[in-house]
Amino acid sequence: MNEQQRKFESYLDEQAAACKQRIQLLAEDDRTDEGNFEKVRANIYEIFKTILSVAERVCGEEDGAKRDFFLQKAEQIPTSWTASYEKAKQSGDVEKMHIESIKLDTIQEIKDMCMRIWEGTT
Repeated sequence: MNEQQRKFESYLDEQAAACKQRIQLLAEDDRTDEGNFEKVRANIYEIFKTILSVAERVCGEEDGAKRDFFLQKAEQIPTSWTASYEKAKQSGDVEKMHIESIKLDTIQEIKDMCMRIWEGTT
C-alpha cells in the first residue's frame, strides 16, 4: 500500500468514526432521525473503504490502476442512488430524497478527496 492509499484509507476511517460519534451524540439527544441519516453517511464511507481494499487485491501494486478502479466504482455505484432519488422525487417521498441526497453528497466528497490525495494536494 502506497502513501496516498494509506492517507485515503485513513480519511475514510476518520470520516466513518466521526459519523459514528455524531450518531451516539444524536441518540443521547433523542434525535433518532438525524442519527439514522448519519448511519447512512457512515455506511457509504465503509462501503468505499471496502472498495479501496478490493482495488488493492485486484490491481496489486499499480497505483494508477487502483485509483482508476476505485473511481470507476465511485461512478458506477451511485447511478442507482440517482435513479432512486429521481423516483422518490416523482412520488414526492421527501425522506427518501433526503437519504439518496446524503449518499450522493457523501460519494462526491469521497471522490473529491480521492483526487486531492492522489494528486498530492492534501
